Amino acid sequence: MAIMGGLKTADTLAARGISVNSSCALCHSHAETVSHLFFECDFSFSILSNLMKNLGFLLLRPNILQIFEYIEDTKHRDKNFYFLIICCAVYHIWRERNERKFGENSVYSTSLAQKIKSAVLSKIQKWKKGGDLIDML
Repeated sequence: MAIMGGLKTADTLAARGISVNSSCALCHSHAETVSHLFFECDFSFSILSNLMKNLGFLLLRPNILQIFEYIEDTKHRDKNFYFLIICCAVYHIWRERNERKFGENSVYSTSLAQKIKSAVLSKIQKWKKGGDLIDML
């Protein structure tokens, strides 16, 4: 849904004529768009940088499609691992955004990154060679 523009971010809702607060719930500094929310926002970028230390391309702050293309084009043998990290990060960042907009709780980026790492570790432990990937987180 993040790739296809199906998430109900402030810019999407405004395009439908629905008036909402347009500022990013994570940083409160920029307008909320899918691209900003997951990759341009300092909060989200700090999480992705924490999770994907081996991928130096993040210094360019790519959008979600550029990250997927980079992973697909790379000769790295652990593509599925990186796809899992990105998908898990998008899911948890979206949940954090919703919690901040509609709930009363919020967490620091380091805490959310740790939660994402735990979710990824839980998943890769079921993979054949998942134990080899644990050190990459």
